[in-house]
Amino acid sequence: MITRLVAPATLVAALILATGCETGTEPVAVQPADKNAGNSNGKAGKPVTVKLAAKKTTAKKSVLGEAGALSCVKVTVTNQRKKNLAVNPLYFSITDTKGQKHESSEALAAYEGEMASTTLAPGEKATGVICGKGKFVPKIVAMTDELLQEQARAEVA
Repeated sequence: MITRLVAPATLVAALILATGCETGTEPVAVQPADKNAGNSNGKAGKPVTVKLAAKKTTAKKSVLGEAGALSCVKVTVTNQRKKNLAVNPLYFSITDTKGQKHESSEALAAYEGEMASTTLAPGEKATGVICGKGKFVPKIVAMTDELLQEQARAEVA
């Protein structure tokens, strides 16, 4: 009887400990807004598999958009991996100059020119607008994958 209780309890304890442990992965480096930033000595920077470029922009509200301020960036994603890359407007977030993170899902379909849901083959790129609700100054844009693992971060120009 005790053996039947100990085995499941041990398994549950092992699962809790395994999921609570850190993976030890380093955070994704922020790509500079200026292509030449950090390369003044002529050396190439660390290669990235997903290249992001972001610039502040204004977006025209869609017919589905509600009243309220939006802060937006125009983002270009370039797949530099050897396999396909899924891109979706839900995979993006914007961090403002005060460190507050704004999810793109809060303003989904509220504006025109939104980043399309697509799959990029190696070497392909996609451009679209990502917005967050509220009036703020965008500083960094981040992109995750389908499993919500961060793929790329870039400064907003």
